[in-house]
Formats: sequence, structure tokens, C-alpha cells
Amino acid sequence: SQARLGSQSDALALQTVRTARGNSFCVDCDAPNPDWASLNLGSLMCIECSGIHRNLGTHLSRVRSLDLDDWPGELILVMTAIGNALANAVWEGAVEGYQKPGPESSR
Repeated sequence: SQARLGSQSDALALQTVRTARGNSFCVDCDAPNPDWASLNLGSLMCIECSGIHRNLGTHLSRVRSLDLDDWPGELILVMTAIGNALANAVWEGAVEGYQKPGPESSR
């Protein structure tokens, strides 16, 4: 499916977001090919984890679909600048003794 974008160059930019370092797997559970994003955290996630992020509230995580929602250039820039690798380094970097959930973990 194709995201609703203003131009073909925007579509290519969004593809760059998908292929950025760490973005080929869900930021939270490592499920492959995430199709959802947290705008303010700058990370990509699977549909299951996106539901958890939605339940956190928009003050913590603003969730948007890569395929179904509009993607203005500013948001693409944010997603390209941050990405899953940096997001996990920031949010999980100092956590010790914690086992990250996997794609088969209970929600």
C-alpha cells in the first residue's frame, strides 16, 4: 500500500524512513517491517505495539500509520533524524536487567 503523500519525492523520503538504521524492526518488540510510527518519539513500531502506544495517550506517544496517514515533509525529517536505533539508545540505554518483549510476548 502507498502512504498518502504530496509527491513521489515524499514517497521516496518515507521509504528512506523505513530503511533507516534500526527501522526495519519494531522499536519495542523487534517484529519485522513495522508500519506505524510514534511522531514525538521518532520511532517505528508494529501494529500491536502501536495500540499500546495509543493507550499511553497523545501526551506520551502520537501514533500515525505509515500507509494510511498523511506525511508532510517536516514529519519525514523528524522520523529520518531520530529512528529506532537512536530512540532505543535514549529510552532503553540505561536500563539494566530488563528483557525486551518479543513479537510473541503478551500485550
